[in-house]
Amino acid sequence: MPPVSPPFRPTRRRGLLLALCLLLGLTIWWLMRPTWQHDVPRDLPWAVADYRTAHFSHQTLPDGRIRLQIEHLPLPDISPQMLAWWYRVLPISTVEISGTTYPLYQIFHLSEHGQLWLEEAASDGSPGMGVGALVARREWFGPFDSEGAGRVVSISAAGMTVRPEVAGVPIGEIRHLFSATPTGSQYRVETLIGVDWPLLGPLVNALLRYSTFHEAMLREWERHQIEEVSLLHYYLPQLYAQQAPAYHFTLALP
Repeated sequence: MPPVSPPFRPTRRRGLLLALCLLLGLTIWWLMRPTWQHDVPRDLPWAVADYRTAHFSHQTLPDGRIRLQIEHLPLPDISPQMLAWWYRVLPISTVEISGTTYPLYQIFHLSEHGQLWLEEAASDGSPGMGVGALVARREWFGPFDSEGAGRVVSISAAGMTVRPEVAGVPIGEIRHLFSATPTGSQYRVETLIGVDWPLLGPLVNALLRYSTFHEAMLREWERHQIEEVSLLHYYLPQLYAQQAPAYHFTLALP
């Protein structure tokens, strides 16, 4: 009689599952690891708001995904239409200030923004951050470097939805929500980080939390987001009034 193979024991299944998780973890780390140098901070006379005066929180859901919520400080004199326009032109525009030209992204945060660019154009071929565009970025949140890309799902005066991707696989969703107020706009962000896959989902989410989206990084990310949006009132109305067709703007400092 031919030899009988031993039964596939649960311990072997657990071992294979652990090996697969380790492989996924190494893949995530390899694809998300920073490989670049920080840009020099911009010397501009704008002060970020105290992020602690905004409302923000994060929590881990039962399946291991992270939910992060931010209610930004009110934005007087900025309409929802202006916010949508800002994001559309952000990766393709430059601005000249006192004789120095910057990528527009580098004035969105003066000390923690590197580069923002389009890896894939919008589905309809329109310039900038349109639906279907894959937008890549390099930035940092205090001591934590962050490099990645996201697919634009929707963008309008009501807000913008982006799905972060790793090697083409969505790993969450970020919803920017804009609403008009009597004096300007209210801006909220609702973020889910992780996957809802059966079986492997909780393990992948645990790897994401351990490798990248841990407690210290999330606190710095919240601070960073509140600070960058708080700068918009210094320049967005002036930029929006120009509507420069070549996506090159000029800002006059007070």
